Amino acid sequence: MASSAREGQVICDICGESSPPDAKFCGKCGASMGAMGIRPGEVIAERYRIVAEIGRGAMGTVYRAEHVQISKVMAIKLLHRELEDNPENVARFQLEAEAASRLNHPNTVQVFDFGRTKSGSLYLAMEHVDGEDLGKAIGRDGAIPFGRVAYLCAQVAGSVADAHAAGVIHRDLKPENIVIKQGRDGERPKVLDFGLAKLFEGKLGTQITSSGTIVGTPYYMSPEQIQGQELDPRSDVYAMGAIMYECVVGAPPFDAPNPVGVLSKHLSEEPPAPSSRSPLSVPAEANEIILKCLQKDPDHRYQTAEELRQALIDYLSAVGSEDWKMAADAQGASSSGTRRVDDLDGGFRPNRRRWLWLLALVLVAVGVGAWQWLARGPSEREPNHLPNQATRLPADSEMEAYLGKRLDEGRGDVDLFAIQHIGTERAAEIEVSSIPNMDVIVELLRPGVDEPIVVADSRGLGQGERLPNVPVEPGQFLIRVRERASENALPTENVSDAYFVRWNPLPDDPAYERELNDSLERAESLGLGKERRAWIGWPGDVDTFCLADDADHVLAQVSALAEVDLILRVVDQRTERSRKVDDKGPGRGETGKPWRNITAGKLCIEVSADASDEQGRAAQPDATYGVRFIRPPVR
Repeated sequence: MASSAREGQVICDICGESSPPDAKFCGKCGASMGAMGIRPGEVIAERYRIVAEIGRGAMGTVYRAEHVQISKVMAIKLLHRELEDNPENVARFQLEAEAASRLNHPNTVQVFDFGRTKSGSLYLAMEHVDGEDLGKAIGRDGAIPFGRVAYLCAQVAGSVADAHAAGVIHRDLKPENIVIKQGRDGERPKVLDFGLAKLFEGKLGTQITSSGTIVGTPYYMSPEQIQGQELDPRSDVYAMGAIMYECVVGAPPFDAPNPVGVLSKHLSEEPPAPSSRSPLSVPAEANEIILKCLQKDPDHRYQTAEELRQALIDYLSAVGSEDWKMAADAQGASSSGTRRVDDLDGGFRPNRRRWLWLLALVLVAVGVGAWQWLARGPSEREPNHLPNQATRLPADSEMEAYLGKRLDEGRGDVDLFAIQHIGTERAAEIEVSSIPNMDVIVELLRPGVDEPIVVADSRGLGQGERLPNVPVEPGQFLIRVRERASENALPTENVSDAYFVRWNPLPDDPAYERELNDSLERAESLGLGKERRAWIGWPGDVDTFCLADDADHVLAQVSALAEVDLILRVVDQRTERSRKVDDKGPGRGETGKPWRNITAGKLCIEVSADASDEQGRAAQPDATYGVRFIRPPVR
């Protein structure tokens, strides 16, 4: 797991010293370089191409990487070797990574994939976030005004509360694990490394090494964590209090010449009020909120991260900050609105009869307008190019919209539609009709996340787009419709030709694939001789299936898609051998060569589109292909 810092050089994971690419041992510390070397351009797990090192920490080294088939940028974390030497750590990593991969919150860095490389290294594939971590911001700017701290930490508390609801405790919350992303609607913090700190969890005696260093972060550890007790969500609340304290003051609540001294103070000393140490003016509410988090007895703290989040939102609302709306992701009513209603009522009484006539006329006008609206169906409400302006789009309904006036000389119109999935279905269909003079792109996003989950961009000018089987879980999503603009050309405007957008949940059907199944870790199980129907629904879509049965002689087969050149890759996970099958072109299926002595769950196939075939398309969302494992015919 060493990484490349200069052309041709490899960095040792143990001491960070660079060595020549053919070095077997580190020239500084003597550690074996063996299978640890990794350089830009290398591909791990057969799908992630390393671009550059981002950073390194106590658990591992993080790299910027690209998915080799869909060019999606992500972050890959390779865990340090000392973690992998213990089989118990490996088993725990699998459980914790699986739990972290299920988290889905706008302020949580999403884990997409995890597993082992061919060299045996444990890896995580995560959402890549461009931004600065909170620790660097404090180090550069010093103390931060509490208004901004409350705004950021209310969002962080939302992420932590979401994880707690899923049974995941972070255990290592600290400023360095909070990355601040600058979005179009303000600062958006993202929380890293959920669940992984458990790899380091243990008794105090195992947390302090012989050199006096600590596995963990002493500045933010709760008393019960220091004492090796069983942890619950209130331990994360304590860590958030320590983080907010450091933000407001510019220094952590406790400091000492060595880690043991810091831990001792967490156990025995009360922190001074932030207002007594901060160079800034700190409101009384900040003292109250932060010190409640830092109570030694967990019963005296906020009992949940959601309680802390609500306290921060209440503060922002009370001081008149607009930031609380984004932090709360909710609408609020003002008391001034009530006063305006009272004033209006007072002026109504002297002229009641005239007002009644006017009210009747208004009701008639509203009735006529409603009849016209129902006759032609609902339509978008402009402007709706920002997330907080998104037009609500009910399920199973069609809405009229226009990609009309451009936003400015460089940006065309963008339409955002908010959808709410409240059912049990795991997938949905999204469809946008054509606009005569535009190449339309359709994207599905989570609120607060700029990078889309999937993108429909398989057709060209004057054609609509469709996502036939996108994964959804209960909650809110955004559909974004925009033009694929031509380079060096003004964005197109069309105020006369409407398009229509709709979405509807799909009933679960075992005969069809269940997205996302784009990696071996997320592969679907498929019985011998059974067929599953699947889509190449968007550019870069990959479908993965593993044989559910033991078999002594088997081959894999996919049927044709008329407009797509399908690639079939067969992977034997026991031997780590794979074969690529791409013998035929668009409109023809593919059949792999026979494999022998197969163990259930170990023979898998990946199906994708050959993007390099000029005769075919990158996706065909309006048709399905069939995939199956079969016994070869007897000759």
